[in-house]
Amino acid sequence: MKRQRWILSFFLILAATLTACGGDVATAVPPTTPAATNTVPAAAAATATLITTGSKDPNALTVLSLWGGSEQADFQKVLDDFTAQTGIKTQYQQARDFIPALRTMIAAGNPPMVAIIPRPGVMADLVNQNSLKELTSLGVTMDDIKASYSQAWIDLGSANNKLYGIAVKANSKSTVWYHPASFKTNNYQIPKTWDEMLKLSDQMVAAGKTPWAVGAGDSWTLTDWFEIIYLRTAGPDKYNQLFQTGKLPFTDPTVLNAAQMMTKITNTPKYVPGDAKSALGTKFVDGIGLAFGKSPTAEMYFEGGFVGGIATQQVNPDLKIGTDIDFYPFPVIDPQYDEAILGAGDQLSAFSDTPQSRAFLKYMISKRAAETWAKTGSIISPNKLVDPAIYPNDLAKKEAAQLGAATIFRFDGSDQLPGSLADDWGTALQGMVSNPADIPKLLTDFDAKAAREFGR
Repeated sequence: MKRQRWILSFFLILAATLTACGGDVATAVPPTTPAATNTVPAAAAATATLITTGSKDPNALTVLSLWGGSEQADFQKVLDDFTAQTGIKTQYQQARDFIPALRTMIAAGNPPMVAIIPRPGVMADLVNQNSLKELTSLGVTMDDIKASYSQAWIDLGSANNKLYGIAVKANSKSTVWYHPASFKTNNYQIPKTWDEMLKLSDQMVAAGKTPWAVGAGDSWTLTDWFEIIYLRTAGPDKYNQLFQTGKLPFTDPTVLNAAQMMTKITNTPKYVPGDAKSALGTKFVDGIGLAFGKSPTAEMYFEGGFVGGIATQQVNPDLKIGTDIDFYPFPVIDPQYDEAILGAGDQLSAFSDTPQSRAFLKYMISKRAAETWAKTGSIISPNKLVDPAIYPNDLAKKEAAQLGAATIFRFDGSDQLPGSLADDWGTALQGMVSNPADIPKLLTDFDAKAAREFGR
């Protein structure tokens, strides 16, 4: 969801990139009126930029997603193949501020036919507001779905025992990106434990290097830092209680411990370029640039498997996989949870029952669609029919193997939070990085909001 879980100063560079790719509309979506605020949970931003590309045919399939840049270019290959197979033209609508844009479109009575939703929590809210169509009412059966997807993905897209979303993109968020050549030259060893990773960071600092880039200007990157630490320290059961059921308060000592461990990275002097305040001013893709740009200033970057595609296709196409960029598994913190993998996915949902949306759903659950996308190297497909050999490079194959071998898998926690909690949680974590002394108070304040949303 959470992408699901998402690009160099988005509102400036992304707009320019999409225009170069053929964008024909870039409009500022105005804030909703008070009467519309219950349509979809409010997000932090008051406005959103909606960029439309593709066909202007009024009968075209309209698809909304948050992807821009290289991610959009790879998804466009899927849309093009869909048109080639069905004759149905497509119009792609891109909104980095996905939730406020979608909220406004629904309030105006003009939602997209289908959308790729990055958060299961958002999907659940839309179901409760009767905005989504049950997928098995759109010409596919549960047998069709089960032929392509495991029960875990079906459960993720279900609400009230009905299917409203199916994952079309997955990724691991248990990956730490690094420079293999630098590690070899400096005799750095891949850390197997959290303590070893901290010692490696200290070793880099002592050698005059900066160990970490952190894109904390996009708050969702901090939610991922917290979640992988929490999963590996508190375990999968408490993880579910915190993010899925809401039974565990955010004032629990396990939450405080994980938040303080996160700031060991973000707030230790010389661990990040500049200081923690600089990290808060660094966006997600800018952070990738600090680690893997033409003139990198940091040795490592923690984020999901999607970093590989963005780094090699968008940030620095000169990168050589295995020499200039690779990832190692996030290290063990508590050995009893060493197999726990954090991941995410983006789900296809439908807002209308039209011939176009029916055809797109049927296409998107097919092996052909999954492999068309997977062979770009920008995604890992949750479709079990995909041949692993289709992935074009070692990074994608390695990530697919990590996800496939996971014995404990937990979905991105903030993406599962209801209402506006995901955005509020990211903001709270930014506050903790800004001033670690405020962590207890920020957790108390956030838990008051969580208690209201979860009804406890």
